[in-house]
Amino acid sequence: MTTEPNIEAAAVEGAPTGGTGPISPRSRIRWGWFLGCIVLGLAAIIVGWFLVSPTNRLGYVGGVLGGIGTTLLLVGIVVLLERRIVDTAVKVVREATKEARIRTDEAVRAQVRDFEDRVARVWETATPENAAEETRRMIDQFTKRVVDVYTGDDQTPPGKRNPG
Repeated sequence: MTTEPNIEAAAVEGAPTGGTGPISPRSRIRWGWFLGCIVLGLAAIIVGWFLVSPTNRLGYVGGVLGGIGTTLLLVGIVVLLERRIVDTAVKVVREATKEARIRTDEAVRAQVRDFEDRVARVWETATPENAAEETRRMIDQFTKRVVDVYTGDDQTPPGKRNPG
């Protein structure tokens, strides 16, 4: 088992990969497997050629070509389906993330407006010493609520939140 980071790990961590930039795992080709499959496939075809009697070699060639054609067709279909499935999943996740970010940003903006209004009311009605202490308390509560909104840690039911 190797402990060296692979290109995918380096790309995720932002580390240099020795090329012009990080290589995404999707576009990386594992050349060893690719070349190994080609060599083994050609070796199997050649061994089959020698195992067949000279009178049956024309049928063997036709069978090999039919097998190769079927394999290429199936690989093409699988690659097409895989790409469509992955692309669709990426779009769904991207849209859901965008919508969640918009909702969260709107919720935080509403909390900021509410906080500004409450601080202004405190400073209008209280003495400076009392207003400063009340403002510090409100800032602590506001900060906790904003962090909870962005991290999703708020355990308080929506109708039971304390605005101040």
